[in-house]
Amino acid sequence: MRFRLPIKFVACTAYDKPGYDVRDRQNPEVSYGFVWDHRGRSKWVATYPHRRRGYHGDIPGFANRTMAGLFLYRYERPAYRHR
Repeated sequence: MRFRLPIKFVACTAYDKPGYDVRDRQNPEVSYGFVWDHRGRSKWVATYPHRRRGYHGDIPGFANRTMAGLFLYRYERPAYRHR
């Protein structure tokens, strides 16, 4: 059985940049953010959706689209850690 990512990428244009909307695989209505190929000093950049307060700015420096998307997914869905 193949591993399936908990997210899927939907090609779109946001912030005047072509890239991918990071969507939840189980509930496609949920967007975790947007990732795009910067082609500059850092390869991929992730940003949070506009609608969330306090989620401003871009996070540059991801090696690929999947890592940027998983970062956004993980940040939105933190796992509870029993200590």
